[in-house]
Amino acid sequence: MAIDIKMPQLSDTMDKGTILTWLVKEGETVSRGDALAEVATDKADLEIESFYEGTLLKIHSPEGSTVQVGDIIAIIGEQGEQVADSAPAKTAPVKETEPVVETKVLPPQEFKIEEPQVQPVATASQVTPSSLNGLERIKISPLAKNIAASHGLDFSTVTGTGEGGRIVKKDILNAIGQASEQTQPSGPAQNIATTPIVTPSSPQQSSSSQLTSSQGAFSQETKSIPMSKMRSAIATQMVKSVTEMPHFYVTSRIEVDEMIRVRASLKPLPQYEGITYTHMLIKACGLALRKVPRINACFKDGSLVEQGEVNVGIITALPDGLLIPVLKDADSSSLAEIVSDSKALVQRARSARPKPNDLVGGTFAISNMGRYDVESFTAIINPNHGAILAVSGIQQEPVVKGASVVPGNVMRLTLSCDHRIIDGLVAGEFLTELKKLIEDPILLLA
Repeated sequence: MAIDIKMPQLSDTMDKGTILTWLVKEGETVSRGDALAEVATDKADLEIESFYEGTLLKIHSPEGSTVQVGDIIAIIGEQGEQVADSAPAKTAPVKETEPVVETKVLPPQEFKIEEPQVQPVATASQVTPSSLNGLERIKISPLAKNIAASHGLDFSTVTGTGEGGRIVKKDILNAIGQASEQTQPSGPAQNIATTPIVTPSSPQQSSSSQLTSSQGAFSQETKSIPMSKMRSAIATQMVKSVTEMPHFYVTSRIEVDEMIRVRASLKPLPQYEGITYTHMLIKACGLALRKVPRINACFKDGSLVEQGEVNVGIITALPDGLLIPVLKDADSSSLAEIVSDSKALVQRARSARPKPNDLVGGTFAISNMGRYDVESFTAIINPNHGAILAVSGIQQEPVVKGASVVPGNVMRLTLSCDHRIIDGLVAGEFLTELKKLIEDPILLLA
């Protein structure tokens, strides 16, 4: 029986996607879990996986076409099965002659910033090994290019097997396997989730903006740089959020000496390898959200919607924006499971290979600037959420212990709330519960 394959929603804010490459051709067989196509979304280039076994009978949406979420892009069925020649979904083909601004998702530590003097540089997506030498442009899918860059591979030496000699993901993966071992991108740093805004002093700079060099010297030339898909999506969503949601902010000062001690004790254990304060905060937020479910709610279609699941988004900085991989069931998952799952989530996001389910379903989010010397900050609530937690760095301050004043480690947490559904009393209740869990972190292991 023929089955319609529709454009899936690969992130909470996605409403359409552009087919970059079909990885399976008409007449070829597919199995569950096989990648069907590479799709450019508002956040990243992702793969569509097949949930069915059979033969790809018909492709409705060719490469380069833009398709609305829910529209039919292909049909899978039994070998030789006849399908109606139905009209394909409305698409908007991308002209090959026009430069396309691609979203690059590169690990921050391997990100290369072009000097302002290098010419010609039109957009970040046009800089390839061949174009820098004045040679003919190499045909390569954005996803393949991102993977090659993340492994330090010169893709100009790779032979493409895609249509018209186009280099696709499997060509890059084969080349990486045949090449000598490359330095792999490092995993998440001490604090996994970082601010969505890249500051001039940060080592993570956007190639599309090219406003600073690696030494922080500003270019003398004023440029108008096209917005990438990711940055345009962020701009639209943030304006929508601050325009529609009446934000208010509540800050709590929390002593974290015990959290530091417990983390140090857990770190040598195999199941807690790589544990960070972010992992402990995710677990604490999961428990606090279950205790105060109004914070886990959102305002939708004139109603207050209390979510049945507690799914915490980890705001993860990228060279030209952010992705928000979602840790599912943060309230019921053990701390060890949170450590393992969130490390994998963030690693996939930073290496441009998130799974389709990684970026959907969030009910709350954490933005962590703990690695920077930031005393406190406020964050903008994500669409379809009711609140977001901004986490500052740990600082040493005088704290009162009984009748004495002694040095202590302190962290400030600021909760941004949608005042349409959350009042100050509820926000205070949530932060009080969160403070209790963090200052007595043995509760996170119960």
